[in-house]
Amino acid sequence: MAKRTLLDIMPHRWEEHIEEPDGTFTISTHQDAQPILDHTKAVYNSYGDKLTPGKRGEFHRVASIPLNVWDQWKKETNNAIEKDQKLLAKYLNDPDNKYFKTSPTNI
Repeated sequence: MAKRTLLDIMPHRWEEHIEEPDGTFTISTHQDAQPILDHTKAVYNSYGDKLTPGKRGEFHRVASIPLNVWDQWKKETNNAIEKDQKLLAKYLNDPDNKYFKTSPTNI
């Protein structure tokens, strides 16, 4: 019988370690992204008018990406998304990823 261990590694994210009798093991990471998406939606909805002075300052938050999604994107791009701002912008401007954006502006 497999031995299972759950590790809380941060809020809403945990790892499951499964050790098989034959000596192999599996590590899987799980994350409840709903709290992140709820917060992102609230920030997005309270953004206001895009033209309000100060909204597009030097620095502003444009997205909140759950770590499991970020890990998946890094895997898909062979970690290029960490270094290439245009690639990250392409992912965030994709309509399929609109739920991660905290502002209605294009990145």
